[in-house]
Amino acid sequence: MAKAVSLHGVRVLSCAGIGLNSDVIAGVDWVTANHVTPAVANMSLGGGKSPALDQAVTNLWNSGVFLAVAAGNDNVDACTESPSGAPSVFTVAASDKTDAKASYSNWGSCVEAYGPGSAIKSTYLGGTTMTLSGTSMATPHVVGVAALYKATNGDQPSATVSDWLITNATAGVITGNPSGTPNRLLFKSTL
Repeated sequence: MAKAVSLHGVRVLSCAGIGLNSDVIAGVDWVTANHVTPAVANMSLGGGKSPALDQAVTNLWNSGVFLAVAAGNDNVDACTESPSGAPSVFTVAASDKTDAKASYSNWGSCVEAYGPGSAIKSTYLGGTTMTLSGTSMATPHVVGVAALYKATNGDQPSATVSDWLITNATAGVITGNPSGTPNRLLFKSTL
């Protein structure tokens, strides 16, 4: 989507995909301290509620880095987890190819928008590709559009990027959308 970006990975989990909240917070804090503007970030991980992690992502957001986070894949209220329940992030739920809420996707008032998350061809280990599903697939779509927005409009505060994404999303098209969850599907508009 945003093919000319400089991409930097920040590893916070083991090869098995597990780690401590303190490791995740250290990674977020590193990005807060070392990013070069304009910057956007993807966070395709989450877990139980952590005020310390929520504060770390809020600090990142306030530093000017637009941060999209995965809502999670447990079909529960995203507001009960971190970082998806943090007040200063853009939380992304997953839709399928028919614009229905993906059966696994978390939901709730903390969700800002849905992105394509089911049967997504993605990069994988060893330079290969694999078809994957999850809110971790939906979130990078949002980050890509946010990067295009910043490339087109210059570095803008995170809230400005968030407002643009929400305003330009396609409203009311997600079927099976739980009550209280914003019904908005990512749309890149004229970018």
